[in-house]
Amino acid sequence: MGRNEIRLRRNMMSTGRIARHRNYSELMRQHDRDTRLKRILRVFTYFLIVLFLLIILIIVIRWEAKQTEKSEKKSTSEVFRSPRSDFHTVR
Repeated sequence: MGRNEIRLRRNMMSTGRIARHRNYSELMRQHDRDTRLKRILRVFTYFLIVLFLLIILIIVIRWEAKQTEKSEKKSTSEVFRSPRSDFHTVR
C-alpha cells in the first residue's frame, strides 16, 4: 500500500465522522462566539495595559512637578544685608 492509500483509508467517512458534521451550523456559531469573545478579551486587555501605563505616566509627572517645586523653594533664598548690622539675614 502506498502512502496515499493509507491517508484515504484513515480519512474515510464513518458513522462517527458523519455524526460530527451533522451539527455544522451549531459548531460554526460556537466558533464565531468563541472568536468574538477572544477578540473582546484581547481588546479589553490592551485597554487595561494602556490605562495602567497612562496612570503611571500621570503619577510620574505629578511627582516630578512636586520635586521641582521643592527644589525651587530650597534654591530661592534671598540674602538681605542691613546697613545697620554686621550679619546677613536669609529669607
